[in-house]
Amino acid sequence: MSQATTEQLKFIDLRKPLLRVLLVVPILLALGLSWYSTRWYMGNFVAEFAPNMDEGQLEAALAAMRLAPDDPWTHWVVAGLKRKSFVPGDLQEAVHQYEEAVRLSPNDFRFWLDLGRAREAVGDRDGGERALRHAVELAPSYAYPHWYLGNLLLRSGNSEEAFGELRRAAEGDDKLRPQLYNVAWTLYGQDIGQIRKAVGDSPADRSGLIGYLLGRQQLDEAMHLWSTLGPEDKRKSADVGRLLATQMFQLKRYHTAANLLKESGPEGNAATSMQFINGSFEDDIDNSAANFLDWHVKSEADAQVAIDGNVGHSGERSLRILFRSSAALAFDHISQLIMVESSKQYRFECYVRAEDLKSAGTPAIIILDASDGKTVLGGSQPIAPGTYDWQPIAIDFKTSPNTEAVTVLVVRAMCGGDAVCPIFGKVWYDDFNLQGSGGTAEPRDSRDSGKARG
Repeated sequence: MSQATTEQLKFIDLRKPLLRVLLVVPILLALGLSWYSTRWYMGNFVAEFAPNMDEGQLEAALAAMRLAPDDPWTHWVVAGLKRKSFVPGDLQEAVHQYEEAVRLSPNDFRFWLDLGRAREAVGDRDGGERALRHAVELAPSYAYPHWYLGNLLLRSGNSEEAFGELRRAAEGDDKLRPQLYNVAWTLYGQDIGQIRKAVGDSPADRSGLIGYLLGRQQLDEAMHLWSTLGPEDKRKSADVGRLLATQMFQLKRYHTAANLLKESGPEGNAATSMQFINGSFEDDIDNSAANFLDWHVKSEADAQVAIDGNVGHSGERSLRILFRSSAALAFDHISQLIMVESSKQYRFECYVRAEDLKSAGTPAIIILDASDGKTVLGGSQPIAPGTYDWQPIAIDFKTSPNTEAVTVLVVRAMCGGDAVCPIFGKVWYDDFNLQGSGGTAEPRDSRDSGKARG
């Protein structure tokens, strides 16, 4: 070994006691820190899973707290389990453990939130209010601190401030809004004026309250509240408006329902116009039950109903029925409800064509009073069998003093004494139209308009 290399080597004499101590102490510190960290980790891990254990949750949580006594999480878990216990003294112990949690982690709003609730549960309402107010200070944008503080203030008799907190909670979490309405409904005995004051009177607040009132079948109150919204706010509350319209429709208040749809839809919506929606079938059909002013069609194997994009009377499309039933077939699969005026004369018109239609019971059109769904106000003759181009159908009818709407229905005529009554072939309908008329005319029959072929 060279002299240069020898001069760079330094030797430590470990036989000296002081040097031994200096080396051992860091090792002991590292081992101690490792043990402390391991205990903390194990305590935190056990505490996290203790509440989800099938049994022995509290014992596991207490063991976790002993492993990590300076971990606020372990105290919080023990407190939560103690609060659910029915053992005397456990609720007070829960308060103590929550206090330990907030002492160890004073900036975690969850610990203050549960401390406030536990304090009130043991009768310390003032202490609970202080804790909950601190939770609100720590997490002003979170809903539940406001919600629990509002409930405590309500029980304390401070309803004005309480509803202020409850409103802030509902603004932060829409799932709390129905509960806000429930609290106001219970407290103010269904006094809508007081409820509106309590839950807020903005357009959004009123819209939410309308939905709540509908759930309680308070339709008149909901309608009154709807009337207080401006046109733009009504369009923004379209979901509520449609829900209100559906309930009015179910009560057969058809004009009110149609007007609600108009107010809920885009400007220029013609829902209340006394005319067919999509009468020429140039648009697709919205067959949903909620859209009660559009066509409602049902298709089945023996009577397939669909829009035909290649055949039309005045446009490019029409509604086609493909019949292929060798047995009796009841057919009432095409209908639309139309708003009308009471005690007024109307004229209905449409066009029909057929191809190789064979049956003793062919389709016809009837017009029912929607108020009872049974009274026939007018009807056409069954269309002719055979093959022919577009032919007009016309029906004149008069509404009753109570009629708000009529249902135009495509049905199948009876076959007389033929119990089998098969039907085959294709039928197209197009250009449905309804107009008020001053006089009465004899309805025209498709058999009288042109010559059937085949």
